[in-house]
Amino acid sequence: MQKVIEIEEGRSMNFKASAFSPIAYNRLFPGNDFLKDMNNLKEAHDVEQDSFTMEDYEHFVRIAYTFAYQGLAPTPRETQEQKEFREQYPDAWDWIDSFGTFSIYEILPEIIDLWYKNERTVSKGKNRVPAPPAK
Repeated sequence: MQKVIEIEEGRSMNFKASAFSPIAYNRLFPGNDFLKDMNNLKEAHDVEQDSFTMEDYEHFVRIAYTFAYQGLAPTPRETQEQKEFREQYPDAWDWIDSFGTFSIYEILPEIIDLWYKNERTVSKGKNRVPAPPAK
């Protein structure tokens, strides 16, 4: 699933979430667990609090960076555009620092929604096998 999100006035980016997202995340950020971090970020968002912890913000930055990185290519194979992205922004903090001021509270729901829409099953299972008869 892909979505163009306006980060700041005049600057939008294509974000992409797919089954490859956890793998890309773990390649870009070794030692971090995408599913755990996404779950922590969603929980922080669900609890209505006025501010995030630094850990929540770090999850947000890494996940947004991964989705932006994936949004540059149609396939999991790294493209030249993605290589240039990583050269220009060697880590997520360089990338986030390239923006002016933006509201995390406007972008975070878009990022979370992108992942959870990607997770939803669109089709029903085929060839459902009935349960064996009781003995």
